[in-house]
Amino acid sequence: MEDESATQTHDQGEAGVKPDVKPDIQHLTITVANQDGSKVPFKVKMTTAFEKLFKAYCSKKALDAATLVFLTSEGQRILGHQTPADFGMEDGDMIEVQQHQIGGC
Repeated sequence: MEDESATQTHDQGEAGVKPDVKPDIQHLTITVANQDGSKVPFKVKMTTAFEKLFKAYCSKKALDAATLVFLTSEGQRILGHQTPADFGMEDGDMIEVQQHQIGGC
């Protein structure tokens, strides 16, 4: 019987302890770098659509998003509906932005 009350007390003590678990929604800093070497950091959630980041970048740089292409550091094109989670991005990752080229020889 003494063991039961000790177990109950122990369980109650455990309930008050917060587990050391990361929250479901992580924040990370992603840096957008353009061709001239300038870099702009953005703090975003893993679940935030890149469209929001693209608009913020274009607003800050006075650019039109339709004239730009955003790429991961591995060269994959990033679309507006995608999220950092889609690419398994981590804090400190970089996105490259380039002028969209039409045509070419």
